[in-house]
Amino acid sequence: MKPIKVISSIFSLSVILFGLSSCAGGKETGFSFDPDPPFTLGVVYYQDWVAGVKEAGSGTNVYVTIDGYVDDVVIMDIYFRNKKLKAQNSPQNRDQYVGYLKNRSRPDIIMDIDPVKESQNLPPEAFPFQLEEDEAVLSYLHNDEVKFLKISKIEQKPMIAYPGVNSKGID
Repeated sequence: MKPIKVISSIFSLSVILFGLSSCAGGKETGFSFDPDPPFTLGVVYYQDWVAGVKEAGSGTNVYVTIDGYVDDVVIMDIYFRNKKLKAQNSPQNRDQYVGYLKNRSRPDIIMDIDPVKESQNLPPEAFPFQLEEDEAVLSYLHNDEVKFLKISKIEQKPMIAYPGVNSKGID
């Protein structure tokens, strides 16, 4: 009877340890954040916007300003609100990058008895980071290596409401 008790105890302990090791309290990304980037961050904020016409939609722009810019650094992407945004150089400021997040309506999901038709549904892309609402990750290339910088406590600026089109042509 004693060997069965020992074996069951070892098995139970193994299951518990395996369960705890796979549950890290958050999403494991496999990415490490660079604690000492070759540049410093300036002003970082995001700003929601809404167009005056329904067809133009709405979205959020994320602005990241780089101080102490280094020539061998290439800013690549901004990860924000479960989306990967291409970091585009601002036309007004060489040291500022903008990620444009346009809110899109969800595509229709095909529900059919035929699995071939259902297979046309695109699976959602896996987001590599667990971020809060006011956090982002900046990816950049430095010395031929992709690195990541986590940005916390991003300021939210007031929403911009663009004017609608005056259909009657009267001001």
